[in-house]
Amino acid sequence: MSGITRLLLGYSLTILRDICACNSERGLKEEDSVDAVDVQLSSGLLELLLCLLGEHEPPAIIRKALKQGENRERASSYSSKPCHYRGFRRDIVAVIGNCAYGRKNVQDQIRTKNGILLLLQQCVTDEDNPFLRNWGIWCVRNLLEWNTENQQAVAELELQGSVDVPELAGLGLRVEVDPNTHRAKLVNVS
Repeated sequence: MSGITRLLLGYSLTILRDICACNSERGLKEEDSVDAVDVQLSSGLLELLLCLLGEHEPPAIIRKALKQGENRERASSYSSKPCHYRGFRRDIVAVIGNCAYGRKNVQDQIRTKNGILLLLQQCVTDEDNPFLRNWGIWCVRNLLEWNTENQQAVAELELQGSVDVPELAGLGLRVEVDPNTHRAKLVNVS
């Protein structure tokens, strides 16, 4: 992908993010109002964004977790397609998060397309995507707000394991998963 194409893609996602953040009904009569987000969504925007997010390699910390131990077979099932530019993943998550704000139909659509776990994976710090964690948290918040089905889907997730984090190891700590409660806990290494 050429530099110009990357630049155009980045600007396009930024414009979409801002359009999706606007309340298009402001100043319009209800019968005359056209919601710009609904127009974009009816054109398949959400499916495209979830597909783009899923086909690119996950954030570095998620890749590292998948490479550890039992997750090696899952790691090989992920695409190794790198992001098109620095911040690409963040921009996609920002658009999805803004689309999901106050729109139950979008929240439900993301759940039915198995996008909740994919979006939860974006709530991490990633050097290649500044502010990804912030946009990921915003997106998940918007997915769960006033949507009991999505809240239930997240509540039913189980912790599978932990990732060795060098910062914790430096403090003499590590994370273990209690086999009975499936909750994470910090333990001393020594």
